[in-house]
Amino acid sequence: MPSFKLITPKNFISLVEKQKGSTTSRVIPIDSTWYLPNLNRNGHQEFLNDERIPGAVYFDIDGVKDTSSPYPHMAPDLATFNKAMSQLGIQRDDVLVVYDRIGNFSAPRCAWTLALFGHPSVYLLNNFKAYKEREKLPLETDVRTKDSEYPPTDYKSDVDLRDKEVVSYEELLQLVQNKELKKKFNVFDARALPRFEGNAPEPRPGLPSGHVPGAQPLPFINVLDKEWLTYPSTAEEMKAKLTEAFKELNDEFDPKKETICMCGTGVTGAIIKGALELADIPNVRLYDGSWTEWAIRVKDDRTLIAEGRD
Repeated sequence: MPSFKLITPKNFISLVEKQKGSTTSRVIPIDSTWYLPNLNRNGHQEFLNDERIPGAVYFDIDGVKDTSSPYPHMAPDLATFNKAMSQLGIQRDDVLVVYDRIGNFSAPRCAWTLALFGHPSVYLLNNFKAYKEREKLPLETDVRTKDSEYPPTDYKSDVDLRDKEVVSYEELLQLVQNKELKKKFNVFDARALPRFEGNAPEPRPGLPSGHVPGAQPLPFINVLDKEWLTYPSTAEEMKAKLTEAFKELNDEFDPKKETICMCGTGVTGAIIKGALELADIPNVRLYDGSWTEWAIRVKDDRTLIAEGRD
C-alpha cells in the first residue's frame, strides 16, 4: 500500500489556490517535525513559536501513538487516531499535505500513519527545505498557542491496516530464530551505517548498536537528494537511486520477496519504505518497534544482535 503521493512546493501552492472557495474539501498542510532525542530540539515548540506553512496543523508523532507501549513510536489504535484527527479539526474529505521542517525526515512516518488508517488523500510535500530556501514560498511566523486553528470535528475512520502493514517483534523473532528471515524477506535498516554495524552509539542512552541478523543497511540519506533531502520525482529515477544505493552498500534485493523496513524507532524506516513504494515495489511493510524494541527485548541473547555485516 503506497503511503503517499509526492507533491512539489509549486504544485502544492497551485493545489491550494485551486481549492480556495471549494465547499467539498480543503487542503490542509500537516507539520510533523520530529527530532532525534540527542539533538535536544522540539519540533512541536518550533511549530508554535518559529515558522510554519500557512494554515498548517501540527501532528505529534510523539503523542499520536500506542501510549501503553514502552517503545517510542508504536502505531496508535483506531480510536486514538480518530480522536487526534478530530482534535486537529480534520475532516475525512480534506486533502492532507504532510511535511517536516528538516526536509523528508519525520513526514514520511506521519504520512504512513495517515494512510494506515485510511485517510483518502495524502500527499508528501517534496519538501519544506525546497519550499522555504529554493522556492521562497510563504510562511507564517506569528506565535501560536494551539496545534490547530480549525474547530474540532467528529473524524471517523473505520479503516485499520495494522495487521497488513506492520511487522511485529514476535513475527520477526520467529523468522530470525528459524533462520528464515533472509530467505523469505528483503530487510532494510534506515539507520546510519556505523550504528548498523555496531561501531557508533545509538542516540538513546544505554541502547547497544548493531542490527537484526539478516537485515541489510539502507541509510535513509541514500534514497534522498543529499542537498535538498528530496525524493526523486519519478518512479524510474527512484529505481535508479535505489539501484545505486544497493550497489554502493553491497545490498541484495530480490523483487520476488516481500520487504521489511526498519530503523531506530520506526520513523526513518518510513522514508525507505516510501522510496521503495515510489519505485513501484509492492509488498513493503514496516517493523514498527524497530531497533529500539529489538535491542531491548533480545538484550540477554547477544546472538540476536549482529555486529558488522552478516
